Amino acid sequence: MSERRAFGLAIRLIGYYLALAVVASLVGRSLPQWGGSFETRTPGAAAIAMLGALSLMCPVAWAYMRTKPKVRYDASLVQTVIVLPVVISGVVLIVRDSVALAFSLAGIVAAVRFRNTLKDTKDAVYIFLAIAVGLAAGVQSFAVGLVVTVIFLAVIIVLWRFDVGAEPAVETFRGRLVVEAAWAPGLEPAVASILDRHAKRWKLVRSEPTALTFAVQLLREANADALLAAVRDEPSSQVTGARFEPHFS
Repeated sequence: MSERRAFGLAIRLIGYYLALAVVASLVGRSLPQWGGSFETRTPGAAAIAMLGALSLMCPVAWAYMRTKPKVRYDASLVQTVIVLPVVISGVVLIVRDSVALAFSLAGIVAAVRFRNTLKDTKDAVYIFLAIAVGLAAGVQSFAVGLVVTVIFLAVIIVLWRFDVGAEPAVETFRGRLVVEAAWAPGLEPAVASILDRHAKRWKLVRSEPTALTFAVQLLREANADALLAAVRDEPSSQVTGARFEPHFS
């Protein structure tokens, strides 16, 4: 990953947080002039909480857009991590200090089902962060939400800059096996046992909901056709496709 791109992203995020700190300081100084308009359970408090959650999650969404590989980019996730904490902060204000309202909300949510398959399982971390920021904003713990988002972004930028967990280099493995199935994560043990028989060395380098990618160095006496045939004929799996790409890079 380009050091210049990572440095530029970090500088822009620092500039955003400095501007946010200035705005928050000005707002904090002006609130006492409005009297009780911004007390708990008032429209003013709801506006502050929801706008605070929005301001904390916007840089996270932007960092996702800049650091996510295009092949696994999910536009709906970007919109979700922006809107979700805003909604959660409003809900927390409603049910705060009320056990009856909390149980009522739980019953309503239980009656509604949301189903969405993420393109990348790591995207679930962004959803958890959005929930955490929404809760922090709802109880007006903006400092906690700020610390959480800043540390999260710092970790993301470091991982992105140094390609932590990147796929092995070409000199280490000599091919790439891509296995497609209706539900790929449950397929890994079956493919692993096949690779143990056909490969000298192998490593799972990418796991997606419908595909697994392995870096593979075949045994000298083995060949790609035999490996693919064994994967496709695996009786306990639902393999829909398999291919072997030599000279993995």
